[in-house]
Amino acid sequence: MLKSLQTIVLRSGGILLAVALAACGNLSQVSDQGTTSEPVWPDPASASFEAGSYPKVDALRLIEPGMSKDQLYNLLGRPHFGEGLAGVREWDYLFHFRTSRGEKTCQYKILFDKDKHARSFFWKPEACVSQLN
Repeated sequence: MLKSLQTIVLRSGGILLAVALAACGNLSQVSDQGTTSEPVWPDPASASFEAGSYPKVDALRLIEPGMSKDQLYNLLGRPHFGEGLAGVREWDYLFHFRTSRGEKTCQYKILFDKDKHARSFFWKPEACVSQLN
């Protein structure tokens, strides 16, 4: 009896840990289709990757729906915030661009569907998309 109770407790703990890890890295409520009505942005000060990076604009222009995480990783590098280990459906980046008016800092978010393909892309502020033109 005691042994079966211990087994149940251990299994329950493992399930709870898996659920907790799946929740890590998902700030927004991401649908199975990889969409959200309200993207939630991490605090730029919490970037875990040397306070952002200077992306290659040509690489950003290649990004499109349906890409895998590996393809995006090859173009952009690792996400800049603590995205978590399992079940991550959201990647966040902090990008810096050199412009004629000085440096511009933008946040970029990618949402993935249940099959881990990129589906939604967001900029904060939205005007940052003009850096690709």
